[in-house]
Amino acid sequence: MSQLARFQKRINESIPLTNSLGVRLFAYDGEQLVVNAPLEPNHNHQGTGFGGSVYAVAVVAAWGLVELALEDWGLEGSVVVQIGSMEYLEPVDDDFYAVCRLPCADDMARFRKSLARHGKGRLNLRSEVYCGSPTMSPVRAPAATFEGRFVVQDARTTIR
Repeated sequence: MSQLARFQKRINESIPLTNSLGVRLFAYDGEQLVVNAPLEPNHNHQGTGFGGSVYAVAVVAAWGLVELALEDWGLEGSVVVQIGSMEYLEPVDDDFYAVCRLPCADDMARFRKSLARHGKGRLNLRSEVYCGSPTMSPVRAPAATFEGRFVVQDARTTIR
């Protein structure tokens, strides 16, 4: 089973909302995660994306990116969102997806150093939400953006 398939199973079992929203992990390349969802179970009274659903998909992309990065580094820990804000730029009028990328190398180095020294760290992430078929390289402007701080506690080496 691939890393994404294992993680898809894990989030569907541990975060039931992802099942209701139809969240699917589309792609992960070690630097960015793309998560998509259909509009149908996530629309509001106007037929566009419900703000809470759009927010949830953006958070799953960011949270999932941290979880997958930890796994790549041979670590596990408790990952939670500490603070987050969403800016809705245009209506979500189609199936949608969120793209979250790891921050610059300097920020990542500080984060990894904190995890190694203290077993905890903070990371600021940005997810961008787009309408249409998911891709790792969107060409249009995002319909919404999420910015949040994620905290990892109790980081430890994975025992396999």
